Amino acid sequence: MGSILKNIVIAIFIIPWVSCKQELKKYPLDKIKSSKVISDHNNTLTGKIESLDVDYTAFGCTCPGWIRVEDLKSVNKEGIKNLYFYIEPADENMGLPVYFDVFRHFLRIKGQFYTKEGVPKGTIQNEEPLPKGKVFRYTELEVLDKPDFKPETKLKTLILNYNAIACTCARWSESNKKGNVGKSDYYWLEPANKKLIDADQLFDGTHLPVKIIVTGHIVTERGFPKNKNLTKVNENEAGKVFRYTKIEVLQK
Repeated sequence: MGSILKNIVIAIFIIPWVSCKQELKKYPLDKIKSSKVISDHNNTLTGKIESLDVDYTAFGCTCPGWIRVEDLKSVNKEGIKNLYFYIEPADENMGLPVYFDVFRHFLRIKGQFYTKEGVPKGTIQNEEPLPKGKVFRYTELEVLDKPDFKPETKLKTLILNYNAIACTCARWSESNKKGNVGKSDYYWLEPANKKLIDADQLFDGTHLPVKIIVTGHIVTERGFPKNKNLTKVNENEAGKVFRYTKIEVLQK
């Protein structure tokens, strides 16, 4: 997962400006020409522990893309570009989880800034230079929902069946679609809050069918549900994520 964070840093200067309807593309490091690591291994931390809520902006430039949420909401937009910075995990296993969606989520991170401007540790030199900027090294990370995010889809109520597929993938399909169910017909499910039943915990590994009725929205056509243990998931398994606010178990 640590590679995801590096790929986002690189994506800052590879992709054009993206709208809120688009997805941030990720580019494998081995497909980008490189010659050396350009981060400063002698850079030291300030010693001041801070907790920050940060949001990501995809610019069409070679520049830092993270900013404090409070600064992004500031009425005074003059000089706002100078408030953006890089982030890096203290451990490679603390990179951005695969379900992180820049349009639905923001981060709450805890750590320290480096004393000097630079680039995140391990950054590879690319054909287009990456400018120096402030770098925040975090030791704790939490993914949170953006309170102002509004799904573009209408509120839906679906009757879904669980499919016991031998993979780390979306496994719920609509009960009225039987037999010829394609990959695009499956849903990942995400409860809107912790008080709701986690639909993925209903199957006991033996007894089928499992049928539920859920009400909510499709929040992305290609992504993963938040807070799931998806360390072994292949990014090719990204699919429709249905975030439900109501759930009723019809058959178990």
